[in-house]
Amino acid sequence: MASSVLRHHDVANFLYCRVTNSVLAVTSMKTGLLGATAMVLCLSCASALAQQPISTPILISAPNFRDLAGISASNGGTGFADTTSNNGVMRTGVFYRTDVLSLSVPDLATISALHITLDIDLRTPDEINGAPDAVPKIAAAPDAVPIGAAYTNVNIYGGQSPPAPATQPTTAHEEALFFQSLYQGFVANRIDRDGFRAALIDLANAADAADFHCSGGKDRTGWTAALLQTIAGVSPATILNGYLATNSYTAAFILSQKETIYAQYAAGPGGAKAGADAVAIATPALGVQQSFLQAALDQVTATYGSMQAYLTQGLGLTQADIYVLRAKMVDYLTLPGQDGFTGNAATGTALLNALQDSPLSGHYTAYNYYLQSAVDAGTLGGVESEVGGQVHADAFGALLRQPLAIDAAIAHDASGRDLVPGQSRVWMVGLGGYVGASARGGIAGSTEQTAGSLVGATYRIDERVSASFGLGYDWSSVASAGASANVGTLLGTIGGRFGFSSLEAGPFVAAQAMIGGVDYRSKRPLGGGLGVAQGNGSGAVYSGQAAFGDVIPLNPVTITLHGGLRVTHASLGGFTESGSELALAVHGMNRTMPSFVAGLDVTLDARRVGGWSITPGFTLGYELALANPQVVSNGTLYGYTVTQASAYDSRSLVTPGFTVSARRDAFELTAGVTALLGDGTKSTGVNGQISAIYRF
Repeated sequence: MASSVLRHHDVANFLYCRVTNSVLAVTSMKTGLLGATAMVLCLSCASALAQQPISTPILISAPNFRDLAGISASNGGTGFADTTSNNGVMRTGVFYRTDVLSLSVPDLATISALHITLDIDLRTPDEINGAPDAVPKIAAAPDAVPIGAAYTNVNIYGGQSPPAPATQPTTAHEEALFFQSLYQGFVANRIDRDGFRAALIDLANAADAADFHCSGGKDRTGWTAALLQTIAGVSPATILNGYLATNSYTAAFILSQKETIYAQYAAGPGGAKAGADAVAIATPALGVQQSFLQAALDQVTATYGSMQAYLTQGLGLTQADIYVLRAKMVDYLTLPGQDGFTGNAATGTALLNALQDSPLSGHYTAYNYYLQSAVDAGTLGGVESEVGGQVHADAFGALLRQPLAIDAAIAHDASGRDLVPGQSRVWMVGLGGYVGASARGGIAGSTEQTAGSLVGATYRIDERVSASFGLGYDWSSVASAGASANVGTLLGTIGGRFGFSSLEAGPFVAAQAMIGGVDYRSKRPLGGGLGVAQGNGSGAVYSGQAAFGDVIPLNPVTITLHGGLRVTHASLGGFTESGSELALAVHGMNRTMPSFVAGLDVTLDARRVGGWSITPGFTLGYELALANPQVVSNGTLYGYTVTQASAYDSRSLVTPGFTVSARRDAFELTAGVTALLGDGTKSTGVNGQISAIYRF
């Protein structure tokens, strides 16, 4: 046969000089094609606005240069970035695949403008440096490295030059079989696997955009591209289409090579038939065929069972490596469950989503591993509620409500109504309480526990006037969304009361003021291995209350009615958390809360029990917030702001209570318990206090 004149050594090595001997094999099992095709159809429902158009510049001197993210419409693609599993979209401008970078000056300027930081050359030394003694000789073809990019050579085959068949193919079928065996070697040969692993690890550690290539950008480059697309979750059908697109991108080159081969062999003894036969034999080596890719896929299935096993067992990639590569390539439009979240959970999820475009993504970070594993698991694992820092809003809300508990705890001791003119008493009050707010609408429930003590003195100046002051410390522990915060307040109070006729009976006015310095400490354990975000801050709280009332003695009880206005202002300076990659820069909070207060106190006349005088009493308080009682906190991470609302949002609060006093000579003990019943989130709680008084 005339085609026997065409020796593989003459033709194939000639082609290796310009084309590539890299084999592309895309995902794994043949059965995956149908399922993934259906996935593509589902994903096509995603907003096209989220898919970036493919606008990779055309390089005349490297026609197979293209963005891994997708295929241009003119080369058989959609013209937009490919979609992936789990509602993802490929990112453009991350990884570029190409043929050898023997670039013209204009093309070098063009590719340098893409901010490529790493150029990975998959060729053998002979392909790079030339082999002048080869038949035919191989010309040197060093890379024209993009300006600003680092160059690295990963020799996939491991030898001095690309492998050649043991016997020279005499038909196109034999040539195709050689390439199929070459692709099988990408999976079966340890040296090949080591090379692909090294290339993928280099891409995972690339600081920014990167390119990878062999000679023709079709075989070694194609298989690398297929591995990356598989990791990204691109469908097998789309990967195959991208693989075969080499035939379109390099169509002009393939045609010119066929013409060269034909002319070379047609000029010999066999004439036109020899030329035609030579072109037929060479055709499989000039482009790519689906059978090449399928050979690698079948080898993956035969040797490892799945592509995941090939990546981890065959190439030795860790799950962290895979997640870094995937995050570099894929932007998930929505995270698991995101469409169903509301409230704080929704804003927390939005932050987790936005951080895909932060330095935490696409690198070996705890966030990157968490998010990618969450995508695989189909759940964010509750981190959506933890990440926003709801506890800061809840703690600040507790600080705003602090004067309510303080005023109620010292009300009996500070009034001076039961003193005689010129008499004083010193008192010490211990108080504690609990408030809980229910979860709802994406806002986690919160709990607040308080404890504190105050010491002070009350002096009845005359028949109608008394004054008091106190110093103390109040401690609150607030918990919500898996986090906790401690609010410590060193405080002082001062107050007075004026009776229009006397303090014992008739109308009166009263005023009470409080000032406190606040020490704030928070601790937010985050799920998903994200660490513990801790923060320290400081602030202040001020409160003033003015009330008008009436004391009505009705034997055997005394009824006191009062109503007025309380204004509380709290501030907490901004601070930056530490201890977690998702630690927030928490914004400062300032809030003034006016409220209407009213109360009814019923005190029974004292009864003697042994040597003690026992005085029971009942109280009913009411507070109506004149502004929205729900507190909002804001935190920032990498320029993204997350807002969280407090669980407590009760505008009105009813506080029924019971007190009992036991007095013996100058010494008196008073104990009381008060329930808290709020609207809105149905906030409930209880406060208790006990005081010791000594008169002199």
